[in-house]
Amino acid sequence: MDLYLDDEVEISTDPMDTVETVLSADDRFKSERAEDGDVHFSFKCSTGETVGYFSYRGELPALLFTLGFDLQAPVSRRAEAVRLAGLINENLWLGHFDVWSDDGTIIFRHAMPMIGRDEISIGEVQAMCAAALDAAERFQPAFHFLILGGMSADDASQAALFETVGEA
Repeated sequence: MDLYLDDEVEISTDPMDTVETVLSADDRFKSERAEDGDVHFSFKCSTGETVGYFSYRGELPALLFTLGFDLQAPVSRRAEAVRLAGLINENLWLGHFDVWSDDGTIIFRHAMPMIGRDEISIGEVQAMCAAALDAAERFQPAFHFLILGGMSADDASQAALFETVGEA
C-alpha cells in the first residue's frame, strides 16, 4: 500500500472517511462512496475483478467488510464448499470465508468492533485490505478447484495452502 502508518494525514472521526483515504492512496483499488455511506471497491486479481464494500454500523458499533466472489456452490457441492471454508478459515489471521446456505454464494468478510471509540486507524483499514487481497489471490482459486474442477475440500485446501520456499 502506498499510505504508511507514519504518513501525516488528517484522521477523520468518520470511519468511512478513513476507509476512503486508504483505498484512494492505493492504486490497486478503485472505490466510490454510495449514497447510503458504504464504500464500494474493486481490484484485479489472478481470477479477474473482485468486488467488495465497507460499511459502518453505528448500532453495533462496527466497521463491516465484505468481499464477494462471482462464484456459487451448487447444492451438490455445498457441503464440500462449507468444509473447504472451514479448512481455510483455520489458517486465516483476519476475516473468514462463508458459504451462504440459501444460494451457495462464497464470500469473505470481517467485522472490526468499535465499541468505545469513533475512529478507526489507517493500519486497521490497511490490514483489512491486505486480508482481502490475500483472500482473493490465495484462497479464491481453492473454491474454483472445488466447484469447477471437482476437487475434494482437502485437495483444494492443500492447493491453496501450499507455499513455495526458495528459488527454482
